[in-house]
Amino acid sequence: MSLSLYPKDRDWGFSLPRWLDLCAKIDAVDDTPIDRDERRAWYDTLRDLVPLAHGFNPTVRLYAGEFDWCKLDTGASTVRNHLKELLGDRLRDGMP
Repeated sequence: MSLSLYPKDRDWGFSLPRWLDLCAKIDAVDDTPIDRDERRAWYDTLRDLVPLAHGFNPTVRLYAGEFDWCKLDTGASTVRNHLKELLGDRLRDGMP
């Protein structure tokens, strides 16, 4: 719900329509404690808005199901290239 209130004309560092679609498809619910979903939405919103308010680059969101992050080998150039592809034009200052 909170993402649907984001202005559509901002550079968020992630695809707002894609994240709206992912949230609708996943439809995650965690009611322990009772306000856990609301807390998570609030903290995610802060992570998205606070950097912009202070002149930093936008937050880049990476979907956990998009890549097997636990097997990430940062020394492998193929992994770095794959990460660059995932980030696309959101990558600001380049990666080594």
